[in-house]
Amino acid sequence: MMRVGQKTSPLNFSTADALRLPFNDSVFDAVISGFLMRNVIDLQKGIDEQFRVLKEGGRIVILDTTRPNPKGNILSPFIWIHMHIIIPTLGGLLTGVSEAYRYLPETTEGFVTAEEMSARMASAGFKQIGFKRLMFGTIAIHWGEK
Repeated sequence: MMRVGQKTSPLNFSTADALRLPFNDSVFDAVISGFLMRNVIDLQKGIDEQFRVLKEGGRIVILDTTRPNPKGNILSPFIWIHMHIIIPTLGGLLTGVSEAYRYLPETTEGFVTAEEMSARMASAGFKQIGFKRLMFGTIAIHWGEK
């Protein structure tokens, strides 16, 4: 994806370990990650690193899957079917690699809830934290300020 983006974007791209970002402290106005945090070995360290590289007043936005809350959600059986059957089947048909789409529900169900992500962001020092659930509670956008 980065190679394609580099061809069409004026932005500079770099690859790095999300737990050891190769940037000085307080250099970015914003840090945005999409479907990254559920894949890091140490979630709190990843959040701490993003906090470290942000300037005072800088903003963070995290888009990632989140564990759906089954309590009181009458759609829970349908969400399970969607995540475990529909996504892997369609993903496999479209790409020929259904294994990659079995990984998604496993990592989503093993990941933190939206509330837990907010608490970890607060632990790192973020303020003005909020989130919005999407896709029947399986995706969340979190934001905060340093």
